[in-house]
Amino acid sequence: MPIYGYVCNKCGHSFETLLYANETAVCPTCESTDLDQQLSLIAKPAKAGPAVPMCDGAGGCGRCTPDLCA
Repeated sequence: MPIYGYVCNKCGHSFETLLYANETAVCPTCESTDLDQQLSLIAKPAKAGPAVPMCDGAGGCGRCTPDLCA
């Protein structure tokens, strides 16, 4: 299910929604179907960085405590 962005022509509300191919978007504010679909932007993949060591749950990684890693 892709995420679509819309602006309602009736009330001006801007929103995003998940839709199946056969569904019609409805404004969550006024329930109108008079909508303009907005251009969806695709996020650029992040560059690979250094590997982050896995925490063993004993708090030895320096970033957490045993109660948070367990």
